[in-house]
Amino acid sequence: MAAGGGAGGKAGGRLQVRKAAKGGWTPAKRAAFLEHLAATCNIAASARAVGMAPRGAHALKARDAVFAADWAGAIEAAYETLEARLLAYALGDAEGESEAEAEGEADGVVDGDAEAELRGAHFDPRVAVQALGFRKRGGGSSGGAGTLCKRVSLAELEAVLVARLDALDAQAASVTGDA
Repeated sequence: MAAGGGAGGKAGGRLQVRKAAKGGWTPAKRAAFLEHLAATCNIAASARAVGMAPRGAHALKARDAVFAADWAGAIEAAYETLEARLLAYALGDAEGESEAEAEGEADGVVDGDAEAELRGAHFDPRVAVQALGFRKRGGGSSGGAGTLCKRVSLAELEAVLVARLDALDAQAASVTGDA
């Protein structure tokens, strides 16, 4: 075929525009999926929550760089929430609700959103630690393959968490000028 030739050629060819598939990933479904993902860190449940298949979510992530970046942000937010709940749990809050979550309730978080629904969900600290370990190893990427987890006692875990909280308090005090 000659350079710049037919309709399928890259140079001079016409761009095909087609309508989005009926029932596809609308902007509203994308936003709802990402919100649910940020609250749950569960891809399959988030896809089902918006009436889509998990494989469709993965396919969209593979072809849409903006969605992939938003996905990564949602996963990061979910891990941060999980860390906060685990710290709260280690400090004696049986439900694992952090101060930020409690403030969210006071700020009028509406019933029905994924985060509010999670507050009532059972919190298993062993599963939380496993999930955070998965994150630390790179989420299953080749960099973390084969990494072994060290089992620690509850007292050791509590000591590490309290030390991290103390470091955060010190950091906050240095920023605000409190001593």
